[in-house]
Amino acid sequence: MKKDEIITVKSTLGKKKKRGNTKRQGKKQNYDFSMNEKDLTGLKRAMVILPILIIGIIVVVLIIGINRYQSMFGNVSGEDSFQNVSKTYDDDDESKLLLLISPDNPLPSDFKMNLVSYDEFQFDKCIVPSLKEMIGAASEDGITLKISGGYVSPEVQHELYMDEVRRLMAREGYGEARAMDEAEKTVPMEEHSESQSGLCVKFGSSDDEAFSESDEYLWLYKNCIKYGFILRYPQDKESSTGFEFDPTHFRYVGKENAVRMRSMNMTLDEYLVYLDSRA
Repeated sequence: MKKDEIITVKSTLGKKKKRGNTKRQGKKQNYDFSMNEKDLTGLKRAMVILPILIIGIIVVVLIIGINRYQSMFGNVSGEDSFQNVSKTYDDDDESKLLLLISPDNPLPSDFKMNLVSYDEFQFDKCIVPSLKEMIGAASEDGITLKISGGYVSPEVQHELYMDEVRRLMAREGYGEARAMDEAEKTVPMEEHSESQSGLCVKFGSSDDEAFSESDEYLWLYKNCIKYGFILRYPQDKESSTGFEFDPTHFRYVGKENAVRMRSMNMTLDEYLVYLDSRA
């Protein structure tokens, strides 16, 4: 090959090489990931504020959860704050309407009643006007309410309790200790029964059917709160009251309290916990 031809070939190869390099360089892209000072400042602020917000939300949720648990699910049984401490309960003292009387909360020794007779039974004078009004309203609706129990003396209550203990021992084969524990679920010992407060009334049906299925019970359950009474030991609330369902036992707590307890689906035990949580 001649010298001029060699020079021409080299020149041609050099041009092709340059075009190839140019093509590859055209595909290469450069990205700038650097952040300016303004972006860095915003990021730092976000990193500081975000953990504070998360901690704040967690604290608020915990506080709400704890307060709700205490107010709705606290159990009055065994809590010192609801023990019936020494106090004079005068005849006109309305605080006695919310007095808790149970196996864990005996009737205070200084508790005073003003017993009066009504329909062959005795009651505290403060509940009789409302009781008469309720019976009259039921009569207007064609319902005859038959009172089957009122105030019970300590002596009679003791005999009722011991009768239940003996029945459990004889019919169920319980030992004395177990019979005494089981008896308290239906017939409390003396000084531990609401029937000794004069604030309770028991009803019975004129028919032989179970009272919980009677027209009298259905009317009472629907209307009793209008007159300040509550069903003291409702169904499915045994864990709260400590007593089995008793459709015959109604307790006077005053109209305002009765309406509030019904609206919140609370027993007297739960209502007292609720009031304490708001104090």
